[in-house]
Amino acid sequence: MSQQLVFLTLFLGLISGPGRVDLQVGPAIKSIRMLLDGRQVAVLQQPPWGATVDFGSSIVPGELVAAGYDAQGNEVARVKQTVNLPRPAAEFVIALKNDEKGTPVWAELRWEHLLAAKPVSSSLTVDGKSVPLDHMNARLPRFDMERPHVFAAQIQFEDGFVARRELVAGGTVSDTADAELTPIAVRQSTPAVPPANPGDCFTSAGSPVRVAAVEKSPALVIFVLDPDTREVRQAIDPTSSLGKLWTDRAIRHMVSLDRDTWMRVLWPVAEQFKTTSNSSAILFPPSKDFDASESGIVWLLLRASGDNGDPDNPRQAWDAAGVAGLGAITGAHRRAVVLIASRYKDASKHDAASIRNYLSSIGVPLFVWSFAGPRPELHDAWGDIEDVSSLQKLHVAAGRLRAELASQSVAWVAAGSVAALRLQPTGRCGITPLAHASR
Repeated sequence: MSQQLVFLTLFLGLISGPGRVDLQVGPAIKSIRMLLDGRQVAVLQQPPWGATVDFGSSIVPGELVAAGYDAQGNEVARVKQTVNLPRPAAEFVIALKNDEKGTPVWAELRWEHLLAAKPVSSSLTVDGKSVPLDHMNARLPRFDMERPHVFAAQIQFEDGFVARRELVAGGTVSDTADAELTPIAVRQSTPAVPPANPGDCFTSAGSPVRVAAVEKSPALVIFVLDPDTREVRQAIDPTSSLGKLWTDRAIRHMVSLDRDTWMRVLWPVAEQFKTTSNSSAILFPPSKDFDASESGIVWLLLRASGDNGDPDNPRQAWDAAGVAGLGAITGAHRRAVVLIASRYKDASKHDAASIRNYLSSIGVPLFVWSFAGPRPELHDAWGDIEDVSSLQKLHVAAGRLRAELASQSVAWVAAGSVAALRLQPTGRCGITPLAHASR
């Protein structure tokens, strides 16, 4: 415990500009260096163990590291946290149990989930061959430990979150090498070129990055929608002619997305969230997720909100779009964010350009729809705005959204969450990351 080093400040939402970072420090630590993406941002040599860190003028995904040193200048502790990225909802490790000769005979998946969600499925392969699991344990086949073996496991939890892990043991590996797998959205050419080598597709700082799998995962679309839905109703039924026919059944499947798509609504009315360590974040209340095979876009936009909202509450649509981006990259999804332009004045902390750049940097396509017509006065701030002021126009916009999702796949890469967003394609596999590095 004398070498303990813990972040007391945890960044749960979006951060830019100066922000206070405090640490809890054990007595053996006499100095601390803080680095943001490898760049030194603070040096601490005495209590209070904290500093104001400049996270930059724009919202950028990155990694904050604190390294602790003893009186002789030796590094004795290191902690890190990502900023402007979601924290994994769940993690697990592949634990190997050896016999008296040091050969692995059992494998165990040891997992934890932040919200205590239970696993609903799991799998384990060794060198590409499936190994049966029983309550997260597997008896392993006999191995030739003179050569390396790849253990690959996946766990899906009841909230839909998917975690993957790989482990290499044997051969020239002196112990075991554990690989973190991160899902990233990629655009896949038609047809894609099967990689001759899993390291042929991407590089990071000039070094090849292995791709474990490329798959057509389910899609998630998050709609940023004002609680006041009068503009939506007016566009869909301008003469109020539907009257009593305006029922759940009548609109349930109006303007649908593809069946492997999930939809969520985020309302741009902020709530302050406080942690026990007094960290704070601006969060926005979400709906539950809706299956596009059971509900169309019209039903979602009219029924998910429930009421017209309080017109006196400040709206922060752009901030909400950024938070929606965080939600869209949590888990292994094809993804998009749809921002519904509102009649209300926006009070976001971050401007439109900053949020657009941020969503691009994390690989989340943004669509801006207006049920009140083209809104040319908003073009300078919001860019291209799709006019969805009629059912016909909404169908056209939904078609573009479907085409965007259909063009995406998810690649599982052997890289951390920050490095995974900064990969460079080699051009040899026909897949390109959606994320564009902004730094």
